[in-house]
Amino acid sequence: MRTLRFALLGFALFGRAVLVFGQDTDGAPDPARRAAMVQRAGTLKMQYAAMPERAGPSLMKSPVLRTNDPTRGEGDGALWLWLDGQRPVAVLGMMYYETGKWNYENVSLTDEALELKGRPTWVWEPKASPRTWRALEDAVPEPPRQRQLALRALPRQLDVSEVRRGERFPLRLIGQPIYTYAVPDAGIIDAGLFVFSNGTNPEVLVQVEARQEGEKRRWHVAFARLTAAEATVKLADEELWKVGAIEVGQYDNHDGYYGTNELDRPEP
Repeated sequence: MRTLRFALLGFALFGRAVLVFGQDTDGAPDPARRAAMVQRAGTLKMQYAAMPERAGPSLMKSPVLRTNDPTRGEGDGALWLWLDGQRPVAVLGMMYYETGKWNYENVSLTDEALELKGRPTWVWEPKASPRTWRALEDAVPEPPRQRQLALRALPRQLDVSEVRRGERFPLRLIGQPIYTYAVPDAGIIDAGLFVFSNGTNPEVLVQVEARQEGEKRRWHVAFARLTAAEATVKLADEELWKVGAIEVGQYDNHDGYYGTNELDRPEP
C-alpha cells in the first residue's frame, strides 16, 4: 500500500478519554437529554458470547462524544465505549430524533462474539469475525511526544466520504481522538480512536495502534462504520476500505454493525 508520511501538525492534550463536543451549536448540549441517554445506556449489559462466565466489557460511565445533526433531524446524540481493561471492544451510539424516537448504533471493535442485552425491543449478538487491519511501513517514533504527534497526524491524511441518495459527501475529521489507550502486555504502545463526521454526526471510526512486533514497531490501522450509507476511506488515489449501503429494514443483529430504534417513552 501507499506509504503514509506523518506531518507533525500540532499536539492535542493526551488523555485516556476526553469528552469531545462534535456539534456546531449555539449553546451547550441539553443536560436533561444527556441524563436520558445515560439512563438508557445504563440498562445495557455486554458479555462475551462464547464465554459468558468471563467478565464482560464495561461501558464507560460518560460518553466520549456529544453530537447532533439538524440537517438530518437528529437533535442530540452521544457515543460511549465498551472497554476490556483499556482496550475498546465496541461502540454504542445513541441519537434522539426530532420525530420522537431514539436511534441506537452498535459497532464491534473485536474479533470475538459479543452479546448485548438490556433493552425491551432488541438485542445485539455480533458473531466472531476477524477485523481487517492495515500495517503501515512508516517508522514509529521512539519519544512519546513525537509518537503522539504521529498518531494524530495519520488520520489527517485520509480522504473519507459517504454516499447518500446518490450523492457523495466528504466527511471531516473531529480534531482530536475521542479515546487514547495503551496495552503494553499486548504489545500496544500507543493507540487512538478517531471519528470522521458529516458536519457533526459521526459516520466512520478510524482506529490507530502503534504495536511492538519483536524488535520492530509498526503502525496498524482499522476502520469501522457508524452509518448505513456506503462509506469509503482513501489515501491519495488508493482505496484503503469500503463498505456498501445497508437498505432500510435490512439490519442484521448478528453483524458487527447494527442499528435500531425505539419510540420515546418513559423509562421504567
